[in-house]
Amino acid sequence: MAMLEEKRKLLHDLIKSAPDNKLSEIEKLIKFALIPEVEPSEEEKRIIEQAEKEFKNGETKRYTIEELRKEFLGDE
Repeated sequence: MAMLEEKRKLLHDLIKSAPDNKLSEIEKLIKFALIPEVEPSEEEKRIIEQAEKEFKNGETKRYTIEELRKEFLGDE
């Protein structure tokens, strides 16, 4: 249990030392990490398979990390 307490303290210290302009990004990352993992439903599996086929056939666009950052983290 002491190890978990040390880890929490380290995380608190890191957040306290973070520059103000990084706080929104850190908040989003923490919220993302706390989303519970669940198995995809049969419908979701079907959609994933379809998307993989479309990607292999060149029917979808590949995104760069910069494009994804802008889309999901909002050009901060």
